[in-house]
Amino acid sequence: MKILQVTTVATTLNAFLLPYATAFKALGWQVDAAAEGINDFPEVIAAHDNVYNIDFCRNPLKIKQLFSSVLQVRQLLKQNAYDVVHVHTPIAAFLTRLAAIGLSNTKVFYTAHGFHYINTNTKFKNFIFYLAEKIASFKTDHLFVINNEDYQFAVDKKIASRDQVTKIYGIGVDESLYQFNADARIQKRQQLDVDNEFVILQVAELNKNKNQQQVLHALAIVKQQQLTPFKYILAGIGSEKKALEQLVKDLNLTEDVQFLGFRKDVQDLISATDVVCLSSQREGLPRCIMEAMCAERPIIASNIRGCNDLLSSGCGELIQYNDTEAWVAGFTTLIQNPELRLTMGRKGLQEIKKNYTEKDVVSSVIDIYQRYV
Repeated sequence: MKILQVTTVATTLNAFLLPYATAFKALGWQVDAAAEGINDFPEVIAAHDNVYNIDFCRNPLKIKQLFSSVLQVRQLLKQNAYDVVHVHTPIAAFLTRLAAIGLSNTKVFYTAHGFHYINTNTKFKNFIFYLAEKIASFKTDHLFVINNEDYQFAVDKKIASRDQVTKIYGIGVDESLYQFNADARIQKRQQLDVDNEFVILQVAELNKNKNQQQVLHALAIVKQQQLTPFKYILAGIGSEKKALEQLVKDLNLTEDVQFLGFRKDVQDLISATDVVCLSSQREGLPRCIMEAMCAERPIIASNIRGCNDLLSSGCGELIQYNDTEAWVAGFTTLIQNPELRLTMGRKGLQEIKKNYTEKDVVSSVIDIYQRYV
């Protein structure tokens, strides 16, 4: 079988899809990859038989560049006659499915890592997203979704029939990589210059969707309550960094917040923390929460799709994303109840082992491939 994995940018391949390439190649299949900037990722190159750089245009108003992207992909598909083209991320998924029109011998699979159709959008915005998904669905042989809400949306809105859509448990996670490490906890807390402080970790891009400002406003109130000294640690980079740094000063949280930037030691940071936080307005199925569950860390997260899929079994606190008082109450509950935190952590690891292991998710995807080809 000849397979092409396509993402808009190569960081997605590097972060999430290498285990799939490894598993496919173990079956004797040819596995190629295409994305923008792919030649800058040696691990992606090593994991695939062939890699191709595609200059995906990300501006919907630049018609000429969009058309050029489609032509690049179509030439690649015709040249290599793939059995399966598996697309990820909205731009690459839409443009590649357009490029595949008329190529009847190629099956096109699409993993939706969280549809952009959400309740908090305007009706017009949701209509545009729905229209794009509906158009592209005509060249989608099978759709993978990663949460319950997206599955219902796909079926109810006729994006795919029930026999053409499969809910998988995200991209899977290797629980052994993120298991709790007591030695790493001690060493990392020393490096972070924290001692007995209650450590709250958020691993996320610094952008408006991740909504870190909501947490800062809540923690400013928690600080006034003088429950315990705490540190809110943000691992990530993004366009909102300066605004968040200014908000930290305005809320008198300078001594309580650390911006770590991009990190490669997330496993150790998770072990060093007491609670992992995610305050997003929109998610698919957040990997950072799954990693924290592997390490038996309790979670406090927005009550949105993906987060509620993961935490509904009782391994974390689900909070209305824009309700400051609710976030304060959530943090207060976790700070004051160490036994509850332990219980949540144990439940989280059990949930991962039950549904979300990388091995089981990859196996589910392989089953669909073999059904079609």
